[in-house]
Amino acid sequence: MPVEPIRFGWFVPTSGDTTAIGNPAADIPPGIELFERVAQAAEKAGFEYALVPVQTACYEAWISCAMMVAKTSRLKMLVAARPGFIAPTLTAKMITTFDQLSKGRIYINLIAGGSASEMAADGCFMDHDTRFEVMDETVALMKRVWTEKLPVTHRGKYFHVENAQVLPRPYQLPHPPFFLGGMSEAAREVSAKHADVHLFWGDTPEVIASEIADIRQRAARYGRGDKIGFGMRLQIIVREQEKDAWAAAEHLISSASDNFRHMIEELWEQSECNARMKQLGKRDGYMLAPHLWSGITTVRPGAGVAVVGNPQQVADTLQQFVDVGCTDFCLSGYPHDVAAEQFGRLVMPFFRNREKAQTALVSA
Repeated sequence: MPVEPIRFGWFVPTSGDTTAIGNPAADIPPGIELFERVAQAAEKAGFEYALVPVQTACYEAWISCAMMVAKTSRLKMLVAARPGFIAPTLTAKMITTFDQLSKGRIYINLIAGGSASEMAADGCFMDHDTRFEVMDETVALMKRVWTEKLPVTHRGKYFHVENAQVLPRPYQLPHPPFFLGGMSEAAREVSAKHADVHLFWGDTPEVIASEIADIRQRAARYGRGDKIGFGMRLQIIVREQEKDAWAAAEHLISSASDNFRHMIEELWEQSECNARMKQLGKRDGYMLAPHLWSGITTVRPGAGVAVVGNPQQVADTLQQFVDVGCTDFCLSGYPHDVAAEQFGRLVMPFFRNREKAQTALVSA
């Protein structure tokens, strides 16, 4: 039986970077110089793809990704598709155009949206579950226009198209892979039906094992129990010495004021994943496990659980997630170009060596 390879992704901070969250003097402004620097560092370090976010403070993801692809040679872009803002057939055409022109350097991150105020500012007033219904219908329709030979007619709850044909066809067959995250009932169901990778935000391996079992069971009802993979969205703080890693972790959040932390607490109120991050941020000493730390959740919304330690400790902690069924790791660290180089140099060799050893054992 072949060994399942581990795939590593990185993160491009298109709202800007920092060396101390909440300290304006430590901020690194967004712009093409930063984006290229991070993307090129990630590619050189050995990452396969880069996640590019969607949020009010971020640069537009599709244009940013297109420019970064032009400045790299192998790195794939995990770019957000927000169903409900662009017609499914046009979204499908954007994806396959990118796919063909880059020769397969695109993955799709399905996003249902953030806070109600942010969605309203973009003209979307659908509630949480409705947005996932729209996502479900959008992805189903995109798959049809990518894979069916004849023009597609579709009359659904939210979309109606007549004789739709999307050209070019996908470069990656049958289509670029879909990533999706979320803890809500609606997110779990859409992921079970459509995702190639369900991406969890940081938690303990025990919790993630339970979540994997639930989503795999749901996927089995759609005949996809063996077709969906699982991954982790985590922060990484790694240094040669453990004490230096913990010092870096403390420095990263120490400048944030109480007002800044309160502002973060109020963001993304509709996200169950973000609610879980807030819970984890209240643990004593921010400790979830010996090297799982939730301090970053108090100073940024979104995925804030970090793996902190020396290279062996970080690799061993990630291996715990591999052991429960995760084969994708979408990672980030501050500042992102430096942290990408550190991870590639200090931690990736552990996984390359383990895969070689496992392959040799299976072949013996």
